[in-house]
Amino acid sequence: MEEVFKKLKEKHIRLTPQRLAVYEALARENKHLTVEEIYGKIKKRFPAVSLATVYSILELYRKKGIAAEIRITFNRSCFEARTDSHHHFFCRECKKIYDVELRPCPALQAAQVDGHSIEELHGYFYGICRECR
Repeated sequence: MEEVFKKLKEKHIRLTPQRLAVYEALARENKHLTVEEIYGKIKKRFPAVSLATVYSILELYRKKGIAAEIRITFNRSCFEARTDSHHHFFCRECKKIYDVELRPCPALQAAQVDGHSIEELHGYFYGICRECR
């Protein structure tokens, strides 16, 4: 819990019980959660919290760089506490999202391609995971 306080304070985020609960849900699960899943996890502790509040907290976290938004499917966003550059694999069968570790290509290491400055990269792979195969 102390680590959560520190991380939020470093980013100048005012600490509220709801903000702490949202970040704890992301960090504890260590997977890719939809807004609705996060809402379901904190609703028991905070019955008065709204889905709109969870959306705004996640947007704040995304802007401050302490949560990442993944739009691997067009009809939903997922969030995760991991913010370093990495790729994702989406299983078309079970709908799970997996982190994929790849060595960065030379363009990404140089942070530029054809004279353009690269600020971020989202690599998504689609297929059938080993569990469903």
